[in-house]
Amino acid sequence: MKKKAVLIIAVLSFALALCLGGCGSQQEAAGPEEAVIADGLAKISVKGETDLPGNFFLSFVYSRNLIMLDGKGNIVWSKHEEQPAKDANTGFWDFKKHDVDGTTYYSYHDQNYKMDNYGLLGYAPGERVIMDENFNEVKRITMEASDVTEKGQGADGHDFLMIDPDHYILSCYVKEKVKNVPGYPDGTNVIYSYLQEVQNGEVVWDWKTIDYPELYDLIMTEATPTANDFANEQVDAPDIVHFNAMRLDDDGNLICSFRHLDTIMCLDRTKQKDQIKWKLSGKADEFGLTELQKTAGQHYVTVDGNEITVFDNNNRDEQTEVRTYVLDMDKKRADIVRSYGFHNKFSQACGSAQRLEGDVYVIGWGWATTDAECMSVYDFSKGKKLMSVSLGDPKNITYRCVYY
Repeated sequence: MKKKAVLIIAVLSFALALCLGGCGSQQEAAGPEEAVIADGLAKISVKGETDLPGNFFLSFVYSRNLIMLDGKGNIVWSKHEEQPAKDANTGFWDFKKHDVDGTTYYSYHDQNYKMDNYGLLGYAPGERVIMDENFNEVKRITMEASDVTEKGQGADGHDFLMIDPDHYILSCYVKEKVKNVPGYPDGTNVIYSYLQEVQNGEVVWDWKTIDYPELYDLIMTEATPTANDFANEQVDAPDIVHFNAMRLDDDGNLICSFRHLDTIMCLDRTKQKDQIKWKLSGKADEFGLTELQKTAGQHYVTVDGNEITVFDNNNRDEQTEVRTYVLDMDKKRADIVRSYGFHNKFSQACGSAQRLEGDVYVIGWGWATTDAECMSVYDFSKGKKLMSVSLGDPKNITYRCVYY
């Protein structure tokens, strides 16, 4: 009798497990109770929450961590790897989501410590890792062969645009001795930015800084004092423009942020020459901005029609701001329609800002200098911080914290 009772209980338990698993597996798999937190993952703490249905994506400059949070601040997916070598200090940069014709992909930049970063803190050559909707690795992307790069050369980790898995835009930094810098006819070493659009393994468009010598005179030094060291006295080669972000506008132009020019620049992807369409901010601003309206060492840009939103690190005043410009192309005028400063908040590098809905913004604080907060969600219409994420180790700098 006891054996029969045990058997009945076992059968009922198994049936219940099947029902729970079959009826609720998708919901449970998506819930925080089923999330697997990677061993060794960077420690964070969360205050507050939102009702946002999407996810926040955190990437890191000097550690191999990726974290995805839901609107309540729960970890729903994560990845961690130990450093490949002692004192390597490599990171996983620019963790993001891509929706391509109804198919979801994820990607991040995997820095390779064996690749030459020219001694720059802000350059992390490596591979772009593409993952499917279940976070399985699909492919790794590096630069393709061109008159500037060799096939397999390390890509830059600052940004990546996927049109489809075989059509994308990426970048790298290049060190070269050039002879078109005014005052240096015998040549000078520079590190410049190179953008490359690839389709089915072929380079279909590219852009390189040194094809536009007028940019040499536009270099600003608030963020990096050696950016215009053409004499090569303080550094072997200056990082002259420091590309760090890009977006496509409605016409297919590439809107790029160049930190060492304090400039947002529009590039024409239909041309191989005369590709610069306009410049917003910096010494050559074409939209009538005052000095205080200009950016200073900005790191992130988003585009929504004729609106350009910028995460302005503001290395000039050490008071980080988020600012939205509305561009009038006919009048060549830019008006600031939204601008938010933060009391005693300064991000000296990295960082991001997105407008989610209304006056709700997610801010990634990057290399924050005043506290350990790495991400904030603000509702500026209510003057309220909805959610805050802080690092257990303030030195474990986040690259970006973005929302999808």
